[in-house]
Amino acid sequence: DQYSNLHNRGMMHDPALYHDPMAFKPDRFLEIDGRDPELDPHTFVFGFGRRVCPGRILADNTVWLSVAKSLSVFKISKPVEDGAEVDVKPEFQPGVISHPVQFKLQVTPRSAAHEKLILSVEQEHPWEQGDGSELQNIRC
Repeated sequence: DQYSNLHNRGMMHDPALYHDPMAFKPDRFLEIDGRDPELDPHTFVFGFGRRVCPGRILADNTVWLSVAKSLSVFKISKPVEDGAEVDVKPEFQPGVISHPVQFKLQVTPRSAAHEKLILSVEQEHPWEQGDGSELQNIRC
């Protein structure tokens, strides 16, 4: 419900739990140079007790598989402009579900064999227009 979403968002951006909570710092969750990692939001983002999200395991596994499959065939890196790597500063749109603002990046197949695999999937399952644009018209 809306209260739970606002409560979780407040917890994930609590300066008592996270140093500079509005900054994108994925390394904050790693133990680096003897520094203790900050609290993993996964421990509370799907709710607690009787109100825990029943789809949390499906969500975790789907995201993990999607990322693993993408990284296995694509090299994703910062964009290169005029021969120099461009630094990317992530920014996010406001809202209950925060989406990243569009940014440039470079995506290339890891090898010629990976490119052949990617193209074979596209031949077997051609890209189709999704329904995502329909979501833009929904007003809460």
